[in-house]
Amino acid sequence: MKYLNIIVEGSSEETFVNDVLVRHFAQIGMCVSARRIRTGWDGINNKPAKGGLLKYSKFRNDVLKWIESDRNRSGCWYTSMLDLYAFPKDDQSPYSTVIQKITNPYQKITTLELAIAHDIAHERFIPYVQLHEFEAFLLVDPDRLITMYPEKQTWINRLKRDIGTNQPEEINESPQTAPSKRIIKYLPEYEGQKAQVGPLVAEDIGLVELRSKCPHFNDWITKLENI
Repeated sequence: MKYLNIIVEGSSEETFVNDVLVRHFAQIGMCVSARRIRTGWDGINNKPAKGGLLKYSKFRNDVLKWIESDRNRSGCWYTSMLDLYAFPKDDQSPYSTVIQKITNPYQKITTLELAIAHDIAHERFIPYVQLHEFEAFLLVDPDRLITMYPEKQTWINRLKRDIGTNQPEEINESPQTAPSKRIIKYLPEYEGQKAQVGPLVAEDIGLVELRSKCPHFNDWITKLENI
């Protein structure tokens, strides 16, 4: 048995992994686990605070701790599911100004992932950063949003016109026009429902369609399938 441990940025990614990727990889004999980045301590509820990526060091520490905890366990591999949108640019982050200036999104993301792999420096860690955030999956087929917002077809049509012929992974990281921001512009309810609606719609679209329209995502899944 092979074990794939995925450090994810937030609730949307965690749910997507548990509801879609766990089932997919089980078919090829791989056990998948996901957990959100530990970001600190929740003093009110007296438990670890999880989710979000404000500092790169939080992610790095979580990955290394997970690897260390499995040091006597064979067959373990590690990966990540993080957004490029708002990826940390602090002085400890491998997202350097040189990488930030790369204009081609696929070249940029490949260069960033190589830098993360070099920083973590573990032969069974395969970094993945989403272009540009989880909501790119929903833009693969925006019509599927109608299942969650049945009275909003007019606004979904406007969202589709806004997207035009842009490929989902190429829709950018601007605070005004990133994938989630475009959805919220036409479906403002989505802002408070991201963690619930996003994974449900992505699951409804399906892994086959997501892979066909999101080449960087497909490359990642293919790498993991070939472990």
